Amino acid sequence: GTRFCGFSKFQAEYPALCETNLDGSPNNSSSPTAQVLGLGGLRISSDSSDIESDIDRDPSSATDSDGSPLSNPQPSFPVEILPHLYLGCAKDSTNLDVLEEYGIKYILNVTPNLPNLFENAGEFKYKQIPISDHWSQNLSQFFPEAISFIDEARGQKRGVLVHCLAGISRSVTVTVAYLMQKLNLSMNDAYDIVKMKKSNISPNFNFMGQLLDFERTLGLKSPCDNRMAPPNQQLYFTTPTNHNVFQLDPLQST
Repeated sequence: GTRFCGFSKFQAEYPALCETNLDGSPNNSSSPTAQVLGLGGLRISSDSSDIESDIDRDPSSATDSDGSPLSNPQPSFPVEILPHLYLGCAKDSTNLDVLEEYGIKYILNVTPNLPNLFENAGEFKYKQIPISDHWSQNLSQFFPEAISFIDEARGQKRGVLVHCLAGISRSVTVTVAYLMQKLNLSMNDAYDIVKMKKSNISPNFNFMGQLLDFERTLGLKSPCDNRMAPPNQQLYFTTPTNHNVFQLDPLQST
């Protein structure tokens, strides 16, 4: 039978949530790796404060490696990753109109110091994960309770917003971890799904390492993963490109 891998599997199960530009257009066919979704925008934070990098503070001003504005700035609304699961930023969590529009009643705040603005009103259920966007922080210790919180909301068909400051690092890491556990996806496949929905995601490098550890803990391996392929087959390794994007570059084994 047909074997679905990664994004194809997700697209088959949730077609309404998927958009793809992998259509052979000139922009996508210009290089052998153009149709491979890489781990884009990985970075290492050098500041222990909760102020994220410049792109985090003002994602709309982000530029590409040549200094030109990115074609896909941060959306001004939360992004639906799965039914009832939304990924957003701090601004989304303070907008009652947005929360009402998307049926959001659960809010997962992945910051140490941003307030749970409507907590005393009793209309929303909050969980706060006190983690800064810094290489020294252990976000993975909170994966189980974060996943349980998201599950509780989705089980009641209530919207749940996962947010940090800018919605591109800590909240993305938690969202990827959720997809990995609930959909049995490898880190790469789960990351690609989030990247397809929200192109400006940029978890810090340490959080990506924690997701790799989580992948091993879950015993996950993508059905398309060729790390167990015979020696005479094509292998791949992950390397940074000159656009600060980690892509899968082909390596012919010898």
